[in-house]
Amino acid sequence: MNMKPLYLLAWTIFLISGCDMPQDPGPMPSEIVATEFEPGLNILGVLRADNQQGSSFINVNRALTTEEIYSDSIINFSPALDFVRVSASSTGTDYVFLPAGDSSNVENYQDTSLTVQVGEAYSLEISAPDFPVLSAYTQVPEQPQLVANTLSVAAGSISFQLQHQTSAFEYKLYLIFPDGALKKLIKPTDQDIIAVDWDYEVTKGDPRSLMLCALDENLTRYENSPISFLPNTYHPDGSTVTGGYGCFGSVSITTYEL
Repeated sequence: MNMKPLYLLAWTIFLISGCDMPQDPGPMPSEIVATEFEPGLNILGVLRADNQQGSSFINVNRALTTEEIYSDSIINFSPALDFVRVSASSTGTDYVFLPAGDSSNVENYQDTSLTVQVGEAYSLEISAPDFPVLSAYTQVPEQPQLVANTLSVAAGSISFQLQHQTSAFEYKLYLIFPDGALKKLIKPTDQDIIAVDWDYEVTKGDPRSLMLCALDENLTRYENSPISFLPNTYHPDGSTVTGGYGCFGSVSITTYEL
């Protein structure tokens, strides 16, 4: 059985489905796969190109064995770190991420001076005693944009055209209301222009804004990787980092007021 590390995704909900009995084997690999557990840091890092300083974060803990996942207590889940460093490729500028300072959220690290730039490439390096150095890389997608003069809002519906950028591997759209939000996922194909027709319940009221989020290849790949805690089930590792587990990715965000 593959010793799958425990992944923590702050903004993703995993659904476990299927009717197999616990003693039944799940999907299995087609070739022999090494299953020896390798200790390592486990992260979720998201660089947000949203014109705000300090909105990016890196959540750091350590990978867990299957036995630890089901144990009553976990020791040293958030190990002490030597450093969490993000570097901008074009300028060579280093940004040191420090604990967020919230005692209830000790796993999150932030740098309040970093304003992520679209189109920029960033590298990550995390060092901790007794663990391999974790490294990763992300290319920030271009800013998502609507095609000019295509936005139309009516009672219970909104329509527009989205200009697809090849640097974006997936789009998440959010329609923001006074008391909540609706989400739509767009998986681009080979089209340069993506037409979106979006209906919603009139009882929600009038939407206040439309948020467009363009995800990089790492976040897209990680979110779509099969993850399950079901025993007797093989799942390939969906990590996008080296020397550890998890994902370091980026997202560009554009908000239109309605």
